Amino acid sequence: MKKLFLLLAIVILSSCATRTSFNDFYQSNQKDSEFSLGLNSSLIASFLSDEDYADVKPLLKKAKHVRILVFSEESEQAQLKFNKFIKRSKFENLIKISDDNDKIKVFALENNDRIKEVVLEISSDGDLVLLGLKTNLSQQDIDNLLSDNDITFN
Repeated sequence: MKKLFLLLAIVILSSCATRTSFNDFYQSNQKDSEFSLGLNSSLIASFLSDEDYADVKPLLKKAKHVRILVFSEESEQAQLKFNKFIKRSKFENLIKISDDNDKIKVFALENNDRIKEVVLEISSDGDLVLLGLKTNLSQQDIDNLLSDNDITFN
């Protein structure tokens, strides 16, 4: 009986530990979205111009897949669910940009000094777009991306 209880406890704890993945949020909210799309990172190149692809190529080399959710009519409910997801997960809010009714937030999930997931939250005029990128970036990768694209933070 103790072994069964221990096994059950391990399964429950391991499932709770993996609930921080954006993919879990994607799976549970996909049916409520207006549009959803999951892509392998190698397929993203076909949607980008050559110039845009050159800019993000180093990032896509370290990416595994992208998940996109778009909410229009149910965006307030989706926003509440997403906020709850972010609060209970271990995502860190990296960037917040606001301009009138447009807002962009960038969240990252780190593990062992590597960024394992990046999530963008884009809200504008009652619409909500969530984009999750499963990746494996080091600080050096980020520094290289910023230096290659002449991005600076003052």
